[in-house]
Amino acid sequence: MRFVFPILLLATPALAQDDPVAAMTTAIEDAGCIVTAENGDAVLAASGLNEEQTIEVIAELYTTGLVALQEDGTMKLTNETCP
Repeated sequence: MRFVFPILLLATPALAQDDPVAAMTTAIEDAGCIVTAENGDAVLAASGLNEEQTIEVIAELYTTGLVALQEDGTMKLTNETCP
């Protein structure tokens, strides 16, 4: 049973690569639905995406209206989890 946890940790980045939008969305949700200058690096790391993938995913999220830049410079995710 003690081998299950490391296997799950190893599987997480692979899952992120399979669906980069879901990986980034989950990372933003876990950060409280807001990306700030303070938590941006942690959100990126949690997503498991590289810089190029992140740029593509954020562009897609903006295009679909799921994220918006706020007046204070933060980025807010709006979906079922983040109303």
